[in-house]
Amino acid sequence: MSKEVAIPTADMVRKYIDKFDNDNNLVLVEDVLSELLEKYPSNDVLRNVLIKATVLNSLYSTNIYAIVRTAQSIVRQNIDVDLRGGSLEVVEKIARVEVGGKTRTNYSFASKYCHWHRPEMYPIYDSYVDQLLWAYHVQHQFEDFKQADLRYYPRYKEIIESFRKHYSLTKFGLKDLDKFLWGYGREYANKQP
Repeated sequence: MSKEVAIPTADMVRKYIDKFDNDNNLVLVEDVLSELLEKYPSNDVLRNVLIKATVLNSLYSTNIYAIVRTAQSIVRQNIDVDLRGGSLEVVEKIARVEVGGKTRTNYSFASKYCHWHRPEMYPIYDSYVDQLLWAYHVQHQFEDFKQADLRYYPRYKEIIESFRKHYSLTKFGLKDLDKFLWGYGREYANKQP
């Protein structure tokens, strides 16, 4: 039996948003990334993409070892039109990188990269969020899905939206919902059974 998850209320979500917003380290990371994306909004110059990808990889500990290859792949994908248009498939494009003849899928990194370009369009995928959403599914069946669906971005976003509607959390934007899901998800993952 998995650990029990609390039904999310507006007060509970606000508590985790406040906790996030009052953590100086998390706020500093947010400020650095916001400033960086403001300085380098486009993705057509390798140097600029490499700077963004390296900082994002470091600050989020996404463990991308072939960061130059990843940046080159992002530039080749010509993603700016997709990002401006809100294409959900752009996450999948960024996630797949060929390294040494093998295709790697850097899904969490790709969702974060897109998120920082359009925070209210692209919710962040994270293992804590995956585990938490799956626990809500198992215990409360808020949406019909398989756990593997969480690793296909268009479906992932549908599940996030369904979660938001099911629990009457639509007054919270995706960025604030990210803060809740990550904060509570981290706490849930570290809770003893």
